[in-house]
Amino acid sequence: MSTQDDTAFMRTFIGVMIGLTVLAVILLALALFAGSFDRSTEQGRAELQRERLERNLRPASAVRQDGEAMPVQMASDDSGDDDDADDDVVRTGSDINESVCMACHAEGRMDAAPSTGDNSVWQALFDDKGLDELVHNAINGIRGMPARGGDSSLSDQEVRNAVIYMLEESDVDAGEEEET
Repeated sequence: MSTQDDTAFMRTFIGVMIGLTVLAVILLALALFAGSFDRSTEQGRAELQRERLERNLRPASAVRQDGEAMPVQMASDDSGDDDDADDDVVRTGSDINESVCMACHAEGRMDAAPSTGDNSVWQALFDDKGLDELVHNAINGIRGMPARGGDSSLSDQEVRNAVIYMLEESDVDAGEEEET
């Protein structure tokens, strides 16, 4: 082996090492660039979660679009009684809260629904808006909250009872007793 062979080998070896180093730097830069797209993935997941939640909050009478599943309907009690005595019964705030309101207000869904029991948030809402405006918003809907919490069968009094119940559960004195 001659000195020329050694020199040629070293030049080739150094060239290959420099090439591999440059390739490694380029790959690292590409990996960092590709990693910056994670935010869009998180935003996509958040939007999907919001869409699913909004779909779940739609009233059962909402119009279905192609490809959507048929809404589940509650079985009616057709025992042959034609009297509508049960239609005049006003459910308590506790019953309404458990059947309708808890879906969002138990955990404060969509970063907008105040959690039942969170005194500071409910007290601020009550102080700012008052009972009548809170009930009006619950009846007509506000921001992400559908009218009547998505249950169109609720009467105005039942919605009022539910609002008073959630205020009282949050240790806010609403100044009224709910009607039964």
